[in-house]
Amino acid sequence: MKDVVDRILNDYQLARPLDDERVADSKRKICGYLESLATAGHRDTKRLAIYGLAYLKEMHEGRDPRFTGC
Repeated sequence: MKDVVDRILNDYQLARPLDDERVADSKRKICGYLESLATAGHRDTKRLAIYGLAYLKEMHEGRDPRFTGC
C-alpha cells in the first residue's frame, strides 16, 4: 500500500507541488481512504492509484464543477 500512496503523491506533485506539512497530511488521509477501499474489496493497485489521485485532487483543488450531480 505504501508504494501506491507514494506513487499518488509523486504523480500529484508533478503538477502541483506541496509543502512538507501538506504532504504528511495528504499521506495520512490517502492511507485512510485506500484502507477503506481495500476493506471493501478493492485490490487492483492501478485502480487504487487512480482513485487516490482523484481523492487527492479533490482534497486540494475542490470538486470539479462539471460533476456536481445536478
